Amino acid sequence: MRTITLFIVGLFALRLLVCSPAYADASCPTVTKTDIAALFEQWDQSLQTGNPSEVAKNYADDAILVPTVSNKLRHTQPEIEDYFQRFLSLKPDGRIKEQNIQIYCDVAVNSGIYTFAVIKDGQPSEVKARFTFVYRRLGDRWLIVDHHSSEMPEKTI
Repeated sequence: MRTITLFIVGLFALRLLVCSPAYADASCPTVTKTDIAALFEQWDQSLQTGNPSEVAKNYADDAILVPTVSNKLRHTQPEIEDYFQRFLSLKPDGRIKEQNIQIYCDVAVNSGIYTFAVIKDGQPSEVKARFTFVYRRLGDRWLIVDHHSSEMPEKTI
């Protein structure tokens, strides 16, 4: 399993190298950090619909979701929708606290810290988490191909 993971990471790193600005050409889409930051707002607005299929439309067909409040990885659109069915019951409203955006031709990465205002057991609560969204330009849309979100640890070493 470790070999497969290293192979996949290596392929992704090679993809990023080939799409770096040094190798960029006219075929790379013009996109700014502001454009990529707006993709989070688009995703958060889809959360506000309360409809898991609307949220899933932000993800590529072969996307992977490593969710905040579940121990199960999601590899397919139905699995991603299933996760959001439960998560949306918390009525989440996300806000980015800190982000770092990197753009590599038709791939962009947005990593940082966000918080979600949620309603849990009828009471307002807040979930603080680290995130990484990896977007890829597919046709005329930027879609999430990898989304990792994990709650902030309560204690640090």
